[in-house]
Amino acid sequence: MSRDTATDELAGCESVGELLTRRRELLSAGITMAALGVSGCLGGGGGAQTATEPPQTDEEGHEEELPEGVSEEAFESGPVPEVYQRAKSLGGEERNPDDVMAKADVNFSEFDEAQEIDAHGSGECCANCADYIADKNGDTFGACAEVGGYIDGADWCTVYETIPEPSVPEGMSEDELATAEVPGEYRTATSQGDEERDPDDLRSQEDVNLTESAEAIGEETAQPGQSCGNCADFIPDKNGDGWGACAEVEGHIASEDWCVVWEQTGEEH
Repeated sequence: MSRDTATDELAGCESVGELLTRRRELLSAGITMAALGVSGCLGGGGGAQTATEPPQTDEEGHEEELPEGVSEEAFESGPVPEVYQRAKSLGGEERNPDDVMAKADVNFSEFDEAQEIDAHGSGECCANCADYIADKNGDTFGACAEVGGYIDGADWCTVYETIPEPSVPEGMSEDELATAEVPGEYRTATSQGDEERDPDDLRSQEDVNLTESAEAIGEETAQPGQSCGNCADFIPDKNGDGWGACAEVEGHIASEDWCVVWEQTGEEH
């Protein structure tokens, strides 16, 4: 059924406003509209009609598209695709699909809602959380090592954990990280957005305003949900030292960083 058709059918429902505002919260709690007994519109036609649930919307009221073939119940509660089932998070934690919490149990929220929660720190979001598993199948959503369901990088919950900053590699000073040549396995590696790194065609970290993701989001330089960890140009850690690299920018790059050339993984550009 098209969005317009659904909207027309809902136009006569007295509870549409409540459905629109409460919908995501209820789904996060594992409660469907059917379970609440919202099965039809009041008045008109004389008979009960099945109400079509409004399309999922983001905090700005724009319709959000779920991954193809994924129901809203599965989106909220799982299971997630196989590629995420036991994947490692940005902080190196392996996900156990038999030991994840429900979104309702961790105050799972969109970024704007999270800012009203006392426990939320400036710029914090799933994209710069140690438990986040960035997009691996091209649908732009990720997963979490601690929480079930599909996860957007701009979301947040109370188990948020800052990604530990990697140690400075042996034989190198902190001041050298921004310009030092990366290890051989990164020099011409392919990024998680399938872009091959050209060591002779890179921008400096200063030119792209490289900084920590949480700081950039807190200062509104970056949008919620953006970090190197879920950037198409990022090349994740390949040698266990916690550092990665970038297909566009020189030097050592951490997954919790961000810069102005950020591109969402999974999106076509």
